[in-house]
Amino acid sequence: MRRFLLHLFAFAALQAVVGAWVWSRCPTDPDHYMAATIDKHARLRGASRPRLILVGGSSMGFGLDSQVFLDRGLELAPVNMGLNDGLGLSFMLAETADQLGVGDVVIVAPETHLYWHGSRDDTLWAVLEHRPASVACLSGKSARELSDQGLHFLSRKIRCAAHQVAMDSVLATLYRRGSFDEFGDFVAHRDQPRKSQAPLEHAWPAANSAAFDEAATELAAFATRCRLAGARCFLAWSPTRREQFERGSAVFSVLLDTLRSVEMPMLESPEEAIFADTDFFDRGPHLTGEAATRRSTRLAERLAEALATPSPPER
Repeated sequence: MRRFLLHLFAFAALQAVVGAWVWSRCPTDPDHYMAATIDKHARLRGASRPRLILVGGSSMGFGLDSQVFLDRGLELAPVNMGLNDGLGLSFMLAETADQLGVGDVVIVAPETHLYWHGSRDDTLWAVLEHRPASVACLSGKSARELSDQGLHFLSRKIRCAAHQVAMDSVLATLYRRGSFDEFGDFVAHRDQPRKSQAPLEHAWPAANSAAFDEAATELAAFATRCRLAGARCFLAWSPTRREQFERGSAVFSVLLDTLRSVEMPMLESPEEAIFADTDFFDRGPHLTGEAATRRSTRLAERLAEALATPSPPER
């Protein structure tokens, strides 16, 4: 037994040495896109109360102009947490659930496929590399997904260390930590010409409510956290191209019925989140600056109306 433990210790020590070499050869880039999570959490903690907390993936980061909410007279400090849909809905909700306070307002608008799809690629590893404290945001589900992503992340780290190929070499210079403004909005693209790219496609699930039950349960639990904290939370829809909406119309219909059971009022209908191809900056659900302002204006008006109505009493 003693010999086995010595061998085990030696093996673990060797792995630690190899790991340290890999990390030293491929250091973390402080201006990496995912490093923006550091600034977003800092604003979430430091913004004056009450806050307007915007939860979603990159469609939220790119697709809203937070200044519009202030210009419309909403006395709420905007905090745009939108970063990457690869984090998954569970992780996104957990990032803010423990930070809610009295008077805060939350708009949740995840990319549509997150209602049936979890985290992806090695996005969770990437965000934890830049902000290890975010490990507290891992649920049982996202922890399992993190383990599934580990081999992919490690292989890229080793490739980076061996060949000095940057972890983010596939990303254009525009997509950087410094491209976000003080609210957490991604703004570097607003003065850039839009890109002519084929849109990202996601497989549609069967049009039945069972596909969305897990997400609905997560949202219901988050709505409860909001009420207990004295905050109000609302749902909105991720920007969608018309052709994609029409192909997934049956899914949207069932999803809409499912989400109506969640105690989070909707600020818009799925149809109102349809945008023309020319409103998108690139292949993702990322609006141009002008389209983001239009979307923000509509949501700000709807939110002002909703907040003028008292919250329903506790049951």
